[in-house]
Amino acid sequence: MSPVSLLFVVCGLEHTGTTLISDLFRQVEGIDSGFEGGVLLRSSPNEFRDLQPFATNMLKGWGITQEQLDHCCDADDFDTFYMRLAEASTVINANTNRIFDKTPRYLSELSKVLERCDCPVLVSYKDPRAIVCSDFKRAKTDDFDTWYDSYRGPKLRYMTSCYEQFAMHTGTARVKAIGLENLAMNARNSMEEMFAHVGETFKIEHAIIDSLRYKNVRNKTVSADIVFEYKGILSHRDQDRVLNDFAVCEQWIYK
Repeated sequence: MSPVSLLFVVCGLEHTGTTLISDLFRQVEGIDSGFEGGVLLRSSPNEFRDLQPFATNMLKGWGITQEQLDHCCDADDFDTFYMRLAEASTVINANTNRIFDKTPRYLSELSKVLERCDCPVLVSYKDPRAIVCSDFKRAKTDDFDTWYDSYRGPKLRYMTSCYEQFAMHTGTARVKAIGLENLAMNARNSMEEMFAHVGETFKIEHAIIDSLRYKNVRNKTVSADIVFEYKGILSHRDQDRVLNDFAVCEQWIYK
């Protein structure tokens, strides 16, 4: 049996559909992944064992032991790391011959990630209004103004950094951008492009997700009512504030 290889990488801002994209690819026989990776945030596998919370999360996310993780980190290169990870994982299907690494944080260091692997990369994104709305809901408060005043600065710095990486690499041969709004409004075309980018052929049955492996996916498909939920939660004034503050992320604004 041939060693399992890394087929592609999925990254993007947190809560922009990376897990749903992962579940779409899991419908293809032979392709699977654990929950998240993170090893490409370091210059060598050996440096990964001390990267938290990614190293600890990999134990549960891929179904491996600490000893098995140490064996992966002893690898001389990333290809060997992924091969050992796939061999040890109790989460991925037994017939898996290609894996992918879904780690949202890779977007913040996309230039380095591209240097450390030679596979295609999918980058997910969504409108800044939707991002802010998602974070506001998680904050469990009704006072948007007070929450937003303290939230805006750190979030804008992080998103600006990620957007610079996005703008630098999107459209190049190895990087394909996937807008969550486009997945909702033009699903088939978006999925066909996404699959083609990683060398796979999209079939209609791939859009029918039999089961969701992780509970943080809200639905088995991308629906407009979820993608544009912010329109019913944020006032027009609040939406305008977000658009003005996050105008630097112009390619992420859905019009």
